[in-house]
Amino acid sequence: MGKAVFDRWLAAAEAQLIAARSVDAAAMNVATRARQEAQIEASRVQLAALSPAAREHAVDVARQIRQLDLRTRTCAVNVMAVIDRVLPDAGPRTYGRRGQLSSL
Repeated sequence: MGKAVFDRWLAAAEAQLIAARSVDAAAMNVATRARQEAQIEASRVQLAALSPAAREHAVDVARQIRQLDLRTRTCAVNVMAVIDRVLPDAGPRTYGRRGQLSSL
């Protein structure tokens, strides 16, 4: 169970980056739901009970996801910059408690 959970988590993060790059809101919603499910499942894994190889795999996946998240966030910042140029009357964008963008 260990490695497969982390692989699904990584695949969902990769799908989020692909959706962000293509500015595909529907694909982003699907990828985000898949990631949430994988993260919940991964949080239930007892890391201490994993074999050393599986634990190293989990650490590697976490590092990859961190990098993917930085790239996804960069895409979002660029999209928001374009939107702000098109809609200058819109208020500043912020992230809410649940990590979703909102206007002030």
